[in-house]
Amino acid sequence: MTPSILLGLALTVGAPAPKETPKPTPKLEGDWVVESFEPQEKGAQGTITFTFTADRIQIHEGRREKPEGAGYTADLTKKPATIDIRPVLAGGPGGPPPPDIVVKGILSIDGDTLKLCFTRDGDRPTEFKADADKRVVLITFKRVKSEK
Repeated sequence: MTPSILLGLALTVGAPAPKETPKPTPKLEGDWVVESFEPQEKGAQGTITFTFTADRIQIHEGRREKPEGAGYTADLTKKPATIDIRPVLAGGPGGPPPPDIVVKGILSIDGDTLKLCFTRDGDRPTEFKADADKRVVLITFKRVKSEK
């Protein structure tokens, strides 16, 4: 082999591989309707919609006149992504202010499917699995498509 062929071959083999195009960060903002709820909750499928904005959640349930509200923070860069939900609790007139409650969870967005797993007590879940004994809830949502 000639030196120029060897040099060309060495440069080709040593060249960095083409960089993969990074996946766009999934969007949490928008309307999501409950597809499944574990442990099973009667009437949850298709009747409850969560609307996520940059830092708020509005939970619309057919049986209630007004939506429930909550604040949240999420870190979609973690594996799995994390979410901390701070429900807005209405204190009665003259009553004490609501306690500072933080519901810790994990979430996954795959296309138009959102999985949200959280516990009402204790540590943040580490896997997407419901557990009635530990009060771990898994909700699967489908994104509501906007009509054009």
